[in-house]
Amino acid sequence: MHHWLRALSLPLVLALSACGGGGSSGPAKTAPTANFAFSCVDLSCTFVNVSTSQDTNLIAYTWTFGDGSPTAATPDTAHTYPAASTYTVSLLVIDANGLRSTATKSITVTAPPAAAAPHASFDVSCISFDCTFTDTSTYDTGSVPQSRLWDFGDTVTLATTNPATHTYASGPVATYTTRLTVTDAAGKSSTSTRSIIVVPPATTLGCISTSCSLTLTQAARVTVTLVSHSCSARHNTVVVTSPVNQTVFTDGCNDPTGVAIPIGGTTLFPAGTGLQLSVLSGTVPNSTIAFSPTLRVSGDFTQGWTLVFDDGYGGPSEPDFNDLVILVKATP
Repeated sequence: MHHWLRALSLPLVLALSACGGGGSSGPAKTAPTANFAFSCVDLSCTFVNVSTSQDTNLIAYTWTFGDGSPTAATPDTAHTYPAASTYTVSLLVIDANGLRSTATKSITVTAPPAAAAPHASFDVSCISFDCTFTDTSTYDTGSVPQSRLWDFGDTVTLATTNPATHTYASGPVATYTTRLTVTDAAGKSSTSTRSIIVVPPATTLGCISTSCSLTLTQAARVTVTLVSHSCSARHNTVVVTSPVNQTVFTDGCNDPTGVAIPIGGTTLFPAGTGLQLSVLSGTVPNSTIAFSPTLRVSGDFTQGWTLVFDDGYGGPSEPDFNDLVILVKATP
């Protein structure tokens, strides 16, 4: 599995719909979706292919850097620009069926400072819309840090703070171009740029059994157990939002499995209590989301409810609904 806390209550009962259609000569082939992530320090950039293909493997890549230089044909690549400017970068991908897709983005690079200068860099980690940015810049001997400026890519900027936290507006999956500019006491500046992806919490609860209602039919105590995980995101987070607000797992892809976490301590919840949970996708560095995060549930009060979560990252075999497997158990 592949890649970025606001708890939202999930609807726990959904109506199901059935679909039908006429015959066909076979499944239609789906074109790949080209996409790439990037990070730049001054004139030097690294480009990472995060394209997805549903039907088959990608077999060809063509990078165009927008400065008249030769193209590159590897999945990932690096490029140093000749001068500060804004360049149009394109990635063309072709799959084994011969279908193709192109992604194009504008990249702004800055001139490097002279000797005894700062070298900007930063790390970022997101939980749904909430991101933390950490300055990892270095400084040559004789270069003394003076100031920093964060640009979060949504018209919001912030000076000085490190680490910096920022909450993006709620909405669909979105990509932002973020920047950190650091300046030393001599007035020399360096800028680091990178793209990040923020994703909404899982808001689709698909029924895969006769009942999707997590309702206590008897007074009971409740535990939540992480049964298994098969994902690589940082901070896939599980939150109970009703009848209490409790963060159960803060890093689902790495938290230990098999441990039953009591909800509300030893509280005995009355019959008729409805349980609500929210799962938030974390960050997968240099990756892309292929679909909206999704949560499904099966089971009942007697046997417990099994929730399976897919965080939306991945390739041709996704969604496989094994990123997190969670058991909600009620004990009368």
